[in-house]
Amino acid sequence: MEQRISINGQTHLGELVTFFPAITSRLNELHIDYCCQGDRTLGAALEAAGLPPDFITEVQKSYQDFLTQPNRQLPVTELSDEELINLILETHHKYERDLMCELDPLINKILLVHYHHGKELLMMLHRNFSKLKLELEEHFAKEEKELFPPMLKFEKTSEERAAIRSAIRELESEHDGAGQIIKTLIKETDDFTPPEYACPTMKAVFSKLHDLADDLFLHIAKENSVLFKRYE
Repeated sequence: MEQRISINGQTHLGELVTFFPAITSRLNELHIDYCCQGDRTLGAALEAAGLPPDFITEVQKSYQDFLTQPNRQLPVTELSDEELINLILETHHKYERDLMCELDPLINKILLVHYHHGKELLMMLHRNFSKLKLELEEHFAKEEKELFPPMLKFEKTSEERAAIRSAIRELESEHDGAGQIIKTLIKETDDFTPPEYACPTMKAVFSKLHDLADDLFLHIAKENSVLFKRYE
């Protein structure tokens, strides 16, 4: 039987997006952090964001509508470690790598073309994207070469499980770092809103950065709130 959740003010954000991934777009609009702060309750997040408690009713109704969809994905909590890791690799690592490869030359291009239009904005964008790309590429390599292979072993010794937990602590810290860079980009670009002088290339950059941020938040939530929790 498919696992479901009862949504209320005590529901943790990480649990919410795990069972109801479609809600992430709404949470992103409201700048509610469900990846690095997935352990917060929905009630606490609403209070911090200055939102009324009746937002919970909106989420409950949306979740019930979601459950009626015939082709919805199963919650990732129902996946084995192998299935979840493969999902992360194929759905997130590959997609985010591809997006960063597309963005890299485009961000350098708009920095040069629009330098005199918005020097400070474009240098901030270039600097933070470069930092994010470097950190994510190294982070993905650690997961793929150091963390996921021992997780996929059928039987694990106590020493191997301890090593996995140690690696997870380091990777969770890196998640926090990537999350902070994304939050800086969101703030400094007014939620990825292109400036008035933006050309089609610049508009595409802002749209792709928005896609990268949204996917990264969901990616981190799946790891922090589901996969990594299995090794606590």
